[in-house]
Amino acid sequence: MLSRLLFPVDWSLSLLASALRLGAGGAGSSVSTNEMPLILYEFESCPFCRIAREQVSASGVTVNVKPCPKGGERFRPEVKQKGGKAQFPYLVDPNVPADGTATAMYESADIAHYLRQRYGKASRPLIHWAGPVNQVLSQFAALARYMNGTIARPAAKPDKPLWLYTSERSPGGRLVKEMLCSKELEYFWSAQAPESQRTPLLRDPNSDQLVSGSFAILNYLRQTYPRSK
Repeated sequence: MLSRLLFPVDWSLSLLASALRLGAGGAGSSVSTNEMPLILYEFESCPFCRIAREQVSASGVTVNVKPCPKGGERFRPEVKQKGGKAQFPYLVDPNVPADGTATAMYESADIAHYLRQRYGKASRPLIHWAGPVNQVLSQFAALARYMNGTIARPAAKPDKPLWLYTSERSPGGRLVKEMLCSKELEYFWSAQAPESQRTPLLRDPNSDQLVSGSFAILNYLRQTYPRSK
């Protein structure tokens, strides 16, 4: 009952976060043709990760998100092992070999530039032209969400990654991604919904469930993947 009463407030604050970003992170008009999903290590409240996610959403690429909240033990060690430091965001593209290995990079600006050049040729979100103001407003957006998606609260680990369809600027989609991040639940993310279905849309191959609408998805995640003891 309490979650139902607080949900409109939570959703409104998420809408404010989108407004602070001037609507950046809409779904791209064309679907990317990347053969294998890119891998994105990030955590939801990080202002630099937000900038990278906005370009992911606009570019239409499908990414395998491996959430790395503070205190997380599932994916954070992978970043340090692969890149040499626990810095986020960290993008790995298995589709474009570089000297026999996958292309990989830190830095949100480098990731956004790479995605624009390599996939979809999506335009640069307006706020991304604002230099330091871009970073400041991204931090304000995190504060509007009271830094949700910062601390790990591990949940039961599914056998297969989930699938989430939503754009980065979607208020409801943001609520879902915050929970997925805190629970360290790996998922494939696409801003393009299949067959024009309502978003946010969650597909769970572990239970063969398809859930639409942020409130329903949040309840599903709480019940299906409770916090680990």
